[in-house]
Amino acid sequence: MKKPRLFRHGDLLIREIYSMPHTAKPIHTNIIAEGEKTGHNHSLHGSHQTYQTVDNEIHFEAKQKLTLEHPEHNTLIIPKGIYTVVHERSFNPCDDIEIEVID
Repeated sequence: MKKPRLFRHGDLLIREIYSMPHTAKPIHTNIIAEGEKTGHNHSLHGSHQTYQTVDNEIHFEAKQKLTLEHPEHNTLIIPKGIYTVVHERSFNPCDDIEIEVID
């Protein structure tokens, strides 16, 4: 089995997966993450389908080579495939809390 492709885009990690989770339902958007501080979004451009699970995880299928764009980050080229979107987290062991990193 080949290693999954990984892409970093600001506070997002885009990780290739081998199949779509069975709880994933199609949603109609090209935005895979919203910018909390600046209001800028991470958006896909090209032929794709975005999915969301009951746990609010975001996945997408790139039906062809896509671009991932955000005004504050370099544009990424994402090859055809199935991917999951992972938000960066920060853990504070002193307070025993985990927080989402804000882009």
